[in-house]
Amino acid sequence: MDESARNGLVSVIPVVLLLLVGFALPLLFIVYTGFMPSRSFGLIGDPTLENYRIIIADGYWRPLMWSLAFAAATTVLSLVIAWPIAKALVVHAGRFASLISILVAVPVFIAESVRLFGAHLFMMPKGGILAGSMNALFGIDVGSILFTPLATLVGMVYIYLPFAIFPMVLGLSQVPREQVEAAKDLGASGWQTVINVELPIALPGILIGGLLVFVLALGATGEAAILGGQSVVVAVQSIEQRFNYAQDWPLGSALATVLCVITALVVFPSMRRLDVDRLFRR
Repeated sequence: MDESARNGLVSVIPVVLLLLVGFALPLLFIVYTGFMPSRSFGLIGDPTLENYRIIIADGYWRPLMWSLAFAAATTVLSLVIAWPIAKALVVHAGRFASLISILVAVPVFIAESVRLFGAHLFMMPKGGILAGSMNALFGIDVGSILFTPLATLVGMVYIYLPFAIFPMVLGLSQVPREQVEAAKDLGASGWQTVINVELPIALPGILIGGLLVFVLALGATGEAAILGGQSVVVAVQSIEQRFNYAQDWPLGSALATVLCVITALVVFPSMRRLDVDRLFRR
């Protein structure tokens, strides 16, 4: 082994140890605990699938489905909204692109709970910003979507949209404008140019943005608690209840394991289609 390879190996050892101690071991502990008898705290016992039977029989699959549905809807809506914004930043913003990017990024550095309570004030009926303004200015009673599943979805899109915009900007920046102009010169319509030229080249950035939004939304809980008003219970809330209030760690671990498996089934196949080297021009 030459000196360069040896130095590389020495450099990567701390990272590997950190991943083992901080990620792999806790994950293995959660998976193992999920096979212990329900409402037990010991790690020694006969492994059982009882907790997974309870998830199906007692309706704990519903929070998982709500989380999956919210994550999928949030991802689709965020990508659809992010596309014109990212394209405007790359193609049309010019010298204002940096300023607009800063304005889009600033909310990310504000605590999520603060932003959600701001959205709560905006959606409140009668005295809320939207309903109150419409009633005072135009005499229109617009009602409110607060404390509904729709409010939860709107909150998720509001919180996680920036995570879709910036990877998409990176992806669209890889599209050569010469190819776009050539497609138009050859008679391609706007939609044909987008589908056949821009989308294939920008796909790595779109995939990264979609994965970020999906994973974050799948583990979201604040939106359902603050904006949804417990109209639905999402997976993380159900896991928290099992660990903290019911003191049923094995069932909570089983729910967490199922959530991790769902995440892996989405992330790993998508990562196989992702060419990071092309995205960063390496």
